Amino acid sequence: MTSYSKPHLTYQQQIELLENRGLVINNKEFAIIKLQHISYYRLSAYFLPFQSKKDRFDEGITFETLIDLYHFDKELRILTFNAIEKIEIFLRASVAYNFSKHHQVFGYVNKENFCCNDIDFDWLTNDITKETSRSKETFVKHFRNNYDGDNLPIWMVVEIVSFGTLSKLYTMLCSQTEKEILNGINLPSFVFKNWLHLFSYVRNISAHHSRLWNRQFVIKAKIPKHKKEFKGMVNDKYHTFAVMTHYVLKAINDTFDLKEELKNLLDKYPHVDKKAMGFLDYWAEMEMWR
Repeated sequence: MTSYSKPHLTYQQQIELLENRGLVINNKEFAIIKLQHISYYRLSAYFLPFQSKKDRFDEGITFETLIDLYHFDKELRILTFNAIEKIEIFLRASVAYNFSKHHQVFGYVNKENFCCNDIDFDWLTNDITKETSRSKETFVKHFRNNYDGDNLPIWMVVEIVSFGTLSKLYTMLCSQTEKEILNGINLPSFVFKNWLHLFSYVRNISAHHSRLWNRQFVIKAKIPKHKKEFKGMVNDKYHTFAVMTHYVLKAINDTFDLKEELKNLLDKYPHVDKKAMGFLDYWAEMEMWR
């Protein structure tokens, strides 16, 4: 291991460094403003695809090219977050309704109402306790001021806990409750659980303003073998995630048109390399998007 030795650079020095590496900067004032607003380090996530050689931009690449890609990715994250939100809210509502129907309002505190081991149940219980105890929601204050007990009703719990905790809770549900939630989605349990994990992962990427474009996902999507339209898909690219999201949105009868939103965004930024996200030129005509 070596010591980190990169020094602080002023905005002017950052501009000079980029130019020395072959980047065309036509408007230095504009470039400095963008570096102030975005930061060199965040923008550097978009450098590599335009550098055939290390630390050397390909000929003709401009600062505006990088900024356009950055703005495309920003709008992609917003679009993606909005799509996942629809599925997240559906899951919160469906878990609360079906779990309370079978196990009553406070049934989540009893391990016998779940199909999991002691370690996982303890993790879930601790996480729910931690997240609900620190909540400042008005409905939580109202409940604690008017009712006895430390535990909140399940329909309040699902509104407070993170999507990651909610997804973990879902993986511990027994088959009777899960089947009712999956009714109409038509996916095997193990596939949908994997998809929820991926939805949570991509949601966190989007919420933390990280790069989605050209990202190889760490969480690999499970491809349902009984769905022929999914055959041959790469399981670690944005396109596969988008197809999964589109499928679930249609299955739960949500009106969010992810296909149209993506088409509009890609049309707005025609120079963005969509193949870097797994999209083919004719992606919108493929069976999986119908």
